[in-house]
Amino acid sequence: MKEYVIALFVSILSFFMPIVPLLLLVGLFICLDTILAIWSCKRRGEKITSHKLSALIPKMFLYQGAVMTGYLVDVFLLGEFISLIFDIPLLFTKLVSMTLIFIEGVSLDENWQKIKGKTFIQSFKEMIFQVSSLKKDIQNLNKD
Repeated sequence: MKEYVIALFVSILSFFMPIVPLLLLVGLFICLDTILAIWSCKRRGEKITSHKLSALIPKMFLYQGAVMTGYLVDVFLLGEFISLIFDIPLLFTKLVSMTLIFIEGVSLDENWQKIKGKTFIQSFKEMIFQVSSLKKDIQNLNKD
């Protein structure tokens, strides 16, 4: 009996192996969002409670389950139809994953705004401007 349970577990695991990178990527964005949310709460002086942090667990299960369900739909229902139009494997699964990552990205940007007072894009543009001005300064030093 134990061998059958192990064989079933390995079969299920091997079925979902193609989407492991997508699951990890979605999980990474959830963790990054949680880290920035904690930083934002500390910055504003809010108390971080176990109730707030416990929301991470259902969110992780819900998002990972959505990606896995998208994969099941892709494999058993839509995959053949989508492949007639687009030559992208697991397109539906990737769209589900990108939607979830986009949602987490918006949340990351909101938390970044609470921490720094500007959007992530604005911060990135400022960093690029500083790097380019530093490069110009170094080039001017080399000319002298």
